[in-house]
Amino acid sequence: MSGLLALPHDLVERARAGDPRALETMLALCRTDIARYARRHCEAEDVEEAVQDALWILYRRLGGLRSAAALAGWLFQIIRRTCLALVRRRRRHLPIEDAPAAALHDSGASDLELRLAITGIIAGLPQSYREVLLLKDVQGLSADEAASTLGISPEATRSRLHRARALVRAALTEQAGPGRKAVPA
Repeated sequence: MSGLLALPHDLVERARAGDPRALETMLALCRTDIARYARRHCEAEDVEEAVQDALWILYRRLGGLRSAAALAGWLFQIIRRTCLALVRRRRRHLPIEDAPAAALHDSGASDLELRLAITGIIAGLPQSYREVLLLKDVQGLSADEAASTLGISPEATRSRLHRARALVRAALTEQAGPGRKAVPA
């Protein structure tokens, strides 16, 4: 498997220490996952800008990363915040007569807000749950592929995935407030 979850810790550590080749390799390996995540969380015209911003922030601030294990969650948070900032910037500068009719009804805003809430919740999950959730639901791997990648049984993968989804659902329900459903059952 390639991508953020499979980056060798020594590569991340060398890049954090300032090794330019390790940083270049890491940026190249991260780009695909960052772009995939941005396509899911940004508007189409913002994807490339969000990817470039995330790679630039990674380049500038990698030394401040606390641990190599936190890299994926950290980058996904950067993408999430960048997408939100780009949407806010566009809304601030778009004349009302140029806005598409769908945007005037604010139907997409709740979807974006929900995606941003879910992203924040996933970033806060314990690593074992976050990894399986990202492999299955973000990267689209099968249970067997995710199990192989994580070095656990398919049953353990399904169990962790079920628990991760339950934690996300509970956190969303808590954010929605008493008596309100966060997501359809």
